[in-house]
Amino acid sequence: MNMNTKTNAIYVRQSVDKKDSISIESQIDFCKYESKGGSSKIYPDKGYSGKNTDRPRFKELIHDIEQGLISKVVVYKLDRISRSIIDFANMMELFQKYNVEFISSTEKFDTSTPMGRAVLNICIVFAQLERETIQKRVTDAYYSRCHKRFVLDGLIDKFFITKDSLRVEWRV
Repeated sequence: MNMNTKTNAIYVRQSVDKKDSISIESQIDFCKYESKGGSSKIYPDKGYSGKNTDRPRFKELIHDIEQGLISKVVVYKLDRISRSIIDFANMMELFQKYNVEFISSTEKFDTSTPMGRAVLNICIVFAQLERETIQKRVTDAYYSRCHKRFVLDGLIDKFFITKDSLRVEWRV
C-alpha cells in the first residue's frame, strides 16, 4: 500500500459460526456495497468476541490508522467492531484524532454532528448490554448443567465453586 494514499478499511467479525449469524463473506459484501466499489483493505476476525479489542486483525486496523493509511472504516453493524462502551469510546477518539470516518452499513449514523455521535453512543450501550446478557445466560446454563451433573463440553478457562454458587469463566 502506498504510504501517501489512504484507503477504506472493511472490518468484519464473527465470533461463532452459527446458522442464524451473518457470515464474514456476507458482511464483506454489505460493506463493499456501502463503500460504493472503492478500494478497501479487509480486516476479518473470525472466532473472536466483541467483548474486548484483543483481536489480531482489529489490532492491525488500529496500527494502520495510526500510520495514516485509512480514510474510513466500514462495518456491517456497530456490534461487529465493539460491544464495550469503553473500547468504543477510545476507538472513536482515535478515529477523530486521525480524521477517520466511521460507517455502519446497516445503521446510518452521521458522526459529524453531536446528535449523530449521541445516537451512536446509545447504540453501543445496548450492544454491551446484549453481550453481558448472553454471557449471563451461558454462565447460568453451565451452572444448571453442572448442578444436574451433565458433562460440559467447550472451552472453559476457569470455574470457581463456592458454598452458594458456581462462577464459570469461559472462552468464546
